[in-house]
Amino acid sequence: MHGFKHRFSQFVSYLFHPGILPTAGAFLVLWSVPETYSWNTIFKITSTVFVGTYASPLLAILLLRATKIITSVHLIKREDRIYPYITGAACALATAAFLKRAMAPEEIYLSVYATAFVLIVSTILIPYFKSSAHMAGATGFFALFFTLHQRYGIGKPEYLLLLLVVLGTVAWSRISLKRHTLQELLSGGLLGFFTVYALLSH
Repeated sequence: MHGFKHRFSQFVSYLFHPGILPTAGAFLVLWSVPETYSWNTIFKITSTVFVGTYASPLLAILLLRATKIITSVHLIKREDRIYPYITGAACALATAAFLKRAMAPEEIYLSVYATAFVLIVSTILIPYFKSSAHMAGATGFFALFFTLHQRYGIGKPEYLLLLLVVLGTVAWSRISLKRHTLQELLSGGLLGFFTVYALLSH
């Protein structure tokens, strides 16, 4: 029977799953930009992001597990991440291209492009270590919020501090579950932040 610490760490990991954060980021952008969008448009954009960056990659992972190409849907082993990451990157690239053609806010499709880039780089790093996708997602969301704060003045500065606390909690949860080392957390965190910030701060 797992104790409270383990259960709480699992809860944090599921709550801030990297597959969910692009959709949360899309909601944040649509709330932040000066343009007003209809609820129908908001639903179309966010559902596109959700299907392209979470539902489709998740389905691929389930199929890979069912065919025993990977050993676990949790992608604990480094080698289990190769095919899911490649599939996820392809889905993200297709989703970003579709959103760009559909005239979605650039912050959204650029963030999805950033997701693809992070997955590609993380795949390249797999032979050496498994860079933390959770930290990449969390710091990428932080970078998105930070650039929106700079560009549109959204949120209070205290919210940035709150997000830093969230980053620390996510890092602690991954260490607590023994899923990553500090090096893997740091590499994922730096990769996620600087990729999103570089694309959005032009």
